[in-house]
Amino acid sequence: MQFIGSKPSVGVLYDGALGYRLDAVLGLSVLYGLDAKNECRVVALSVPTNNLHAAAFTEIVGRFYAGAVSGSFGAVGRTLPVGMATGKPVEDSPMLKAVLANPAYAHGINHLNDTADPRAMLRNALTAQHDQNAVVVLAGPATNLAALLDLPGARPWIESKVRLLALVPDASDLPALKKVLAEWPAPILVVNPDVADAAKFPGAAIEKDFAWSKAHPVVDAYRAAGTMPYDAPSAAIAAVLAAVRPESGIFTFSAPSGLAVSASGEVTASGAGKHKFLKLDPAQRDKLLASYVELASMKPVPRLPRFRRPPAADAVKPPAPPPPAASKP
Repeated sequence: MQFIGSKPSVGVLYDGALGYRLDAVLGLSVLYGLDAKNECRVVALSVPTNNLHAAAFTEIVGRFYAGAVSGSFGAVGRTLPVGMATGKPVEDSPMLKAVLANPAYAHGINHLNDTADPRAMLRNALTAQHDQNAVVVLAGPATNLAALLDLPGARPWIESKVRLLALVPDASDLPALKKVLAEWPAPILVVNPDVADAAKFPGAAIEKDFAWSKAHPVVDAYRAAGTMPYDAPSAAIAAVLAAVRPESGIFTFSAPSGLAVSASGEVTASGAGKHKFLKLDPAQRDKLLASYVELASMKPVPRLPRFRRPPAADAVKPPAPPPPAASKP
């Protein structure tokens, strides 16, 4: 329980290719598992693709972990608005088709107006966080984060509120990726897929550990994404876990450096800087996989109430951007 005046658990803004990348789906399920343990709060969800079904899929997963399908508890108010990128429409994936066709899953996203502008939504989510008490996880094209950087007044909020961006490089929007790597004002943790996939999500857990619910959108997505049985990529899962549990001892991190990106989207260290790369300790592999399965397969649980300090008289006014950081000589 969080008492009046206490600092809440870290707020997580999750932007991922949900419905297109299985690791992004599994990463979101792990994030909800951490939320259920009160280790973090899911405060924003967005998709970097122009597809209403991708946004609907994201809401379906949120409703599922709020107990709407499993009936584990009656708290149905934990779902969030879903931000959706504009641009060229993207066709449905097998994952989207499988989940959206299941009548067990309800959602309220049928028109563009049912989604949120991801730039404003991400900025507004940041304004509600304590200083340095937010992390951003990017598990897909950097489209929305690059757009956020161009939103007037957004950069000071990023600098004051975000303590880490955990990023899985995705070259499908290379200009956006380059922009974020060059201009993001907070530290970045790069999670390269080839490193994270040294510990893939075990497909055997899908049949065993998720069997408590007859209808499970993550299970349906997993089965639709490949031929069972198979182990799934884990980069987004590792990014979530490292962002929320940086001191767990499961991961190690590179020395701080700058970042460079190649024409193919490969991100490497370059010169001095404040950014790091995620590394896996082979000795911790079994512990890491156990954490993946435990968190991804968790049943929805009631959230403890969060008590907040009563707002000041002027709190209803729109927040002003924090002052820019003083330049160093």
